[in-house]
Amino acid sequence: MSVDGDGIPTLDEAWWEPALAEDDVIDAAWRPVEVMSRHLVQHARAAPASTLQQRVLEALAVASSAMLDPENWGAPFKPMWVMDGQRSAIPADLTLEQLDLLASVLPSISHPLLRARVADVLWCFRDRSNAEWLNTAIDAYLQVPLDRNVWIRRGDDAWRRAIEIVRRRGKAERVRLVKISEALHARLLSGSIDDGFMLQDLSDMLFKVGDVDSDRREQLAKHLGGLAIAAADRGDYRFSRHIEHQVQKWLRSIDDLQGANESVERVARLYLREADGRLANGDDGAAMAAGMFLEKAIGTFRTLPRRYRAAKGLDSLLREIRGRLAENREATLEAMLRIDTEPIDLSDAIADTRRRLSGLSRFEALVRLAASWPLSDPVRDRALAEELAEGSIRHLFGGATYASDGRKVAVTEGGIEQLEAALWSDMIRGAVMARGVAATAFIIPGHGVVTFEHRYDLPFLRRLCIDSPWVPAGHEDLWARGLGHGLNGDFPSAVSVLVPQIEHALRQVLKAGGAYTLLVDDATGVESEKGLGSLLTMPEAKEVLGAELQYELSTLLIESQGDNLRHDTAHGLLHDGQAWSAGAVYAWWLCLRLVVVPLWNAMETRSLPSGPEAADEAPPAGQGDSNSTGDETGE
Repeated sequence: MSVDGDGIPTLDEAWWEPALAEDDVIDAAWRPVEVMSRHLVQHARAAPASTLQQRVLEALAVASSAMLDPENWGAPFKPMWVMDGQRSAIPADLTLEQLDLLASVLPSISHPLLRARVADVLWCFRDRSNAEWLNTAIDAYLQVPLDRNVWIRRGDDAWRRAIEIVRRRGKAERVRLVKISEALHARLLSGSIDDGFMLQDLSDMLFKVGDVDSDRREQLAKHLGGLAIAAADRGDYRFSRHIEHQVQKWLRSIDDLQGANESVERVARLYLREADGRLANGDDGAAMAAGMFLEKAIGTFRTLPRRYRAAKGLDSLLREIRGRLAENREATLEAMLRIDTEPIDLSDAIADTRRRLSGLSRFEALVRLAASWPLSDPVRDRALAEELAEGSIRHLFGGATYASDGRKVAVTEGGIEQLEAALWSDMIRGAVMARGVAATAFIIPGHGVVTFEHRYDLPFLRRLCIDSPWVPAGHEDLWARGLGHGLNGDFPSAVSVLVPQIEHALRQVLKAGGAYTLLVDDATGVESEKGLGSLLTMPEAKEVLGAELQYELSTLLIESQGDNLRHDTAHGLLHDGQAWSAGAVYAWWLCLRLVVVPLWNAMETRSLPSGPEAADEAPPAGQGDSNSTGDETGE
């Protein structure tokens, strides 16, 4: 420790620099600061007790320990882990004395990301009027190079945070905003298909930043379109489709609707090519996978304007694809994984769930969580209800169901002639109890393991939703945000977003299957869409969804004796207890299942996931995705 002329201890960068370089796998300058935090903790413990050195290292460890949530303006720093009511340290835990220490340390920090974190923390928790701290944070965040190897290790978080701050400051950041726009534009134009999904992230960022004139927008669309075609020629259909979505966005922004429609058509034809490729393989599950891609092709073609489809002769192609889909439908319905187990004690189930979901790659962990509990079986549940009713006089008497606010929401008439209604009532109640078991023993324990071992950012979830046959075009961001809320443990927000989306998704699935989902007023001819209850009772619903999913959605969303989530969410009746209930957890989990399980079944069987996983998490040689800090080894 050094001292000044008056014998007062001075700050020494050598206190923390060794901690920043330990266990270096990549360039230490760009390793996420939360990974370095544990080394700062170790050095703080080893420092002389109660010294300035120890206090500085402790403050740096707390400031760097949290994970950056770049687009969450209200709470940009979240705990590294949350478990059993406990959490890791976050910058909000810093004392005033520690914040003052960090202010003293900041000028001495040369490490870009640590400097950005400390300046950001100081601005957030010490003094939001200090423009110098904010400028330091932005400049340091933007030092992160636009390099793929850095980007996939959360370099994108730094740029997202900088952009969020700059946009919030408005006119005061006009010059810096232009520089950011120019940097992103130049990097996109120099990009190649080897950059992978980083290009999509950069394009999204640039679109959000703005400051791109028409000529540059057209230039971007042309360059990205070339990359999409090159990727398709290489057989990377999924990446090609995602880049085509960016092409469409830029073309629409300059009102080139013809070019955007042509891009949409290319995407639809890519789905057809992938379906044909899967069928050509002739292996087990080929028809199932092909069916998913045929559904996506139909849905994509249907987004094109009728005039465009007519000019291109696409309506006849649509009819042909629907015919092909009918042949694949049965296999497609079997895409949902089912796991049957013997009855077990809940404690064993919880332990088994945690064991099964630990140590998996990021996408596989999501899939296994989604498949950790089978869908309810209406045939089995009815048989159980009949068994319970046999020899009992209970069904001779009527019954009523009340909501938590005292409203009578359902009545079951007594008598032999009402036995069918009574059996249905018992089935609904049984389904509710089963969801309680599922949430307690399987979903919540599995959720804890998966979210502890992996980090699921919004771009990753968006990509899954774009690829999912269940998610309608134009609704991918809402589904991704709803899934993200649930993964973050915010089930009330997840239910509020996802439950209304289920109804629209079901409507689109039925339309793709040829069902007529409109109600027409005989007097006026006015058309209106059928509600969720009417949709689920359509004959086509059982054919398209399968009996199990139809039963699950009915008992979960629309039955007043059940969780009734659709009604209560739509009408503002969802109360706090219900929003945190097993039904809410189960609804989020069911949406996750609808998104990810068909994707998994569409991929070739391997020891590690391919398809969505391949582009997002393929580890470099000699590396894996095993650490619990969330430090990703792939994109």
